[in-house]
Amino acid sequence: MRSAPPRAPHSALAGALRPIEKESLWHERTHGEVSAADRARLLAAGLAEDFVAPVAALERFVEDWSFDLDDPLTLSRFLLGKPENLMEAKDRVTQARDWRAKTDLQRIMHEWGVQKDMVWDWEPQTDRAKALAPHFFGRCIAARTASGGPVIVLRLGEFDLAGAVREDMVDDLMDPWIFLIEQAFQDCRSVSLSRRSLVKLSAIVDVDGVNLSWLQHMSALQQFSRAINRNYPEMAATLTIVRAPVIFSWLWQISAPLLLEDMTRRKFAILGHDFEAGLAEHAHVDLRDLPGCLRGRRCSDTAGSEEAPPPLCFCSGARAELPPNRPWPRQAASDEVREEPIATREARATAVRGAASLWHRWLCNLCISPPCFLGVLLSRQSL
Repeated sequence: MRSAPPRAPHSALAGALRPIEKESLWHERTHGEVSAADRARLLAAGLAEDFVAPVAALERFVEDWSFDLDDPLTLSRFLLGKPENLMEAKDRVTQARDWRAKTDLQRIMHEWGVQKDMVWDWEPQTDRAKALAPHFFGRCIAARTASGGPVIVLRLGEFDLAGAVREDMVDDLMDPWIFLIEQAFQDCRSVSLSRRSLVKLSAIVDVDGVNLSWLQHMSALQQFSRAINRNYPEMAATLTIVRAPVIFSWLWQISAPLLLEDMTRRKFAILGHDFEAGLAEHAHVDLRDLPGCLRGRRCSDTAGSEEAPPPLCFCSGARAELPPNRPWPRQAASDEVREEPIATREARATAVRGAASLWHRWLCNLCISPPCFLGVLLSRQSL
């Protein structure tokens, strides 16, 4: 009698399965393996019942790491709102850990701000950071959403993108960008832990001044979205664009239902120049708490009016005048955020632009990928 062939080891079996089968297999191995004490602990931390088993599995996955995002609510963000996303969550956690090490995150945070408990305040510390700060387009302001989440304001329309590219300063602005996102993320974590529920931020993007000329610099803008893609999941509750051209809103209304899921589309609003009521309703913010650039109801001479100052233009020779510092770390060649020479990026962007129709470029490049924060927040990983 022929003996039965030996069974393949579990790792080999899992590798031969399709993604959905691998996910189901991992769910079988983890679901129900939570002790009563751990279940009570995770529920008390604010997790819904459906997320207890997968988060417990993620805790076991990272228990031997030196990983600073290991609290239950933060780990649940890597599931993207779906408890069955176990295999993808493991990959996202691994990606986030590796990225945080490669980017020298602690140096960036201590160069651009000061920490109080878990929360960071924008306060550039080095001569280089102080020289770059006036040119940066974003701030995390003091206002809070109705749920207690932080509010980010991005003044993209006034950002001197052409000057940043001309002076080769895009990489230099990556540090304040990473600081801003990490600052908001840690703020979300702090509020979530205190309230025992998942709290997210609201982003307000002022695009007054953005036009089709930005398309020639799309490859530069994509560096901002690539730098944090997959590393800050389930972070945004809403993203509200204000002072948008009419055609911007019209193209969005036509194309968004075809390109995005309902849940993602509801997080996004495009408003024109008469935006106050829509902004308060969509972003869940009190207009009285907003800075003057968003027609907040504070007096113009208060400190709050400077919470989100307009970014300054780059003068000729700005790079030569910049104080020296360690360059932003480059990623390994195999990493998805690998940098390319500017000439290569521009050539690739030109080829893409030539293949796309005008309306599709306007919508996808200016709305769904970059500029900057839009691309990050509208990706499945970050929303």
